[in-house]
Amino acid sequence: MGAMEQVEPVFFSIVIPTRNRVSLFEQALQSVLAQDCPSREVLVVNDGSTDDVLAEYKALESRYPDVGFHYLVHRPNGHGQSYSMNYGAGKARGRYLCFLDDDDYWTDTGHLSRARASLEGAAGAVDAYYTNQDAYFSSGDRASDNPWLGDLNGRLADRAADPQGACQVEAEFLLGSRGFAHLNCSIYRREFYLDMGGMDENIRYECDRDIYLRAIDRARAMLFNPVVVSYHRIPDVQRGSNMSTAITDYQKRLYQLAVYEKGILLSRQISVRKHCLRGKGYQLKHVAEALIAEGRLKLAASYAREGLAVLPTTGWALKTLALSLRAWVAGK
Repeated sequence: MGAMEQVEPVFFSIVIPTRNRVSLFEQALQSVLAQDCPSREVLVVNDGSTDDVLAEYKALESRYPDVGFHYLVHRPNGHGQSYSMNYGAGKARGRYLCFLDDDDYWTDTGHLSRARASLEGAAGAVDAYYTNQDAYFSSGDRASDNPWLGDLNGRLADRAADPQGACQVEAEFLLGSRGFAHLNCSIYRREFYLDMGGMDENIRYECDRDIYLRAIDRARAMLFNPVVVSYHRIPDVQRGSNMSTAITDYQKRLYQLAVYEKGILLSRQISVRKHCLRGKGYQLKHVAEALIAEGRLKLAASYAREGLAVLPTTGWALKTLALSLRAWVAGK
């Protein structure tokens, strides 16, 4: 008997968490299957979809036999994006992990082949590879204020790029952006992701910012390619079916504060700690402003003072003093 044909190891494992969004999910899945990089596996993690929708997912599973479908038990609020992604990462066999939200999709069919060429062409193991995406409102209009890494493009001129356009970067450079890398645009070496502990399952808002900060703090080698690879749907505030709109503004702020608190306490690099201190200060001030608008002056003054301690400015010091006096006079 001749030697058995050697099967190429899986290079990319793409994890798509989904819950009760069949049609949008199928568009995301098809964008993954359209990639021109064959060395991949696709893992779909269904986060406990309701019975009336589950049958539709099962029908899709029969139409895509090469895709691995995994079903989590139903919970009223789901297990959360972080848990679903960690579950998929635990089942993955690929050298690198990619993620895609079920309501977004990749727009560049050469995304994975380009990434692989850069990752394999690097001098050593690359822990993280980042790209960019465009964001769109429910109307279909493209957002002009992009919260991702697009504002770094003009700062790459003095950096050597590989044939695919990727540059080696470090945390301080990436923190020069006003934004961060969305999970749609993030690729992590699987061992690196697992060593970090994966996604923080206690965070249900901006969990992607959390892992981004932890990753750039710990990564030994990172690549950034400014190419746009993904279409991101901005959550519709009129709907409550997604993670961003299903929780209140104060809950969002609490999750954001938790992300920055972790960064302050646990980050190894000074630049990351300083970034998180600024982020915490801004969040505390946002909370104070919201409480002022509600007339909760005493509590607002408390948050204002904390914000001043973390991120002191003359303007905020004067505002905090005036607010404290108002709260004292009003007695509330």
